[in-house]
Amino acid sequence: MKKGILVAIAIILLLFIGGIAYIYSSIGSVISQSVAQAGTSITQTQVSVASSEYSTTSGLAKLSEVKVANPAGFSVGTALNVAQVDLWIDPESLNSGVIIVKSVILQSPEVTYEIKDSTDNLRTLKKQIEDSLNRTQSKPGEKKFQFDQVHIKNGTVYVNSPDFNGARRTATLGTISLTNLGKGQGGMTSAEFAHVLILEILRETTIAALNTDLPISDQARNIMNGALDETENAMKLLRNLLK
Repeated sequence: MKKGILVAIAIILLLFIGGIAYIYSSIGSVISQSVAQAGTSITQTQVSVASSEYSTTSGLAKLSEVKVANPAGFSVGTALNVAQVDLWIDPESLNSGVIIVKSVILQSPEVTYEIKDSTDNLRTLKKQIEDSLNRTQSKPGEKKFQFDQVHIKNGTVYVNSPDFNGARRTATLGTISLTNLGKGQGGMTSAEFAHVLILEILRETTIAALNTDLPISDQARNIMNGALDETENAMKLLRNLLK
């Protein structure tokens, strides 16, 4: 009888340990799904994550092949494709109202900058994120974030324009570094963080394209200058709000 009870207890323990192992092994897929769902809702275009993993001890989360599809009305493909995103999260902050992300590094992003008619895909994406911000308000109890450091490194810009007759040209995306986002203001929502990122990426993308010897028409150049001016004004307003 005692032997039977011990065997039953051993089986229960094995099932419990197996369940814990399954939960830990599935954390990566949960992160991938959460980022994809939230990103799709905020950008109003398809966001996907190929895979992810998370260390509960170090707080390091790695996301691979994060893709943001082009907005409707532009060519099929991605506006942004990031080879890897590394996030160092403070594990002790996960149960607090503000999750502290010590560092975010976007490695080797590929930005497709598509000029069409009187606008471009990144400015359209920015507008869709702003629409999401205006449509949704922060809810009581909603998790917010503080980003101590954000770096976007080794990026490439692919410029698509009717001037190129179906071809595309390449430029280098300047390094983007941001600090203390959401600090001292009770954190920021994921939509607010996405807005900051798209402003910085749009700014650096237009600067990269304008500073090359690309054979761009005056109309396309005016569109890029307009995007740059629009972004600079939006960033000034954002800085005032974050003071």
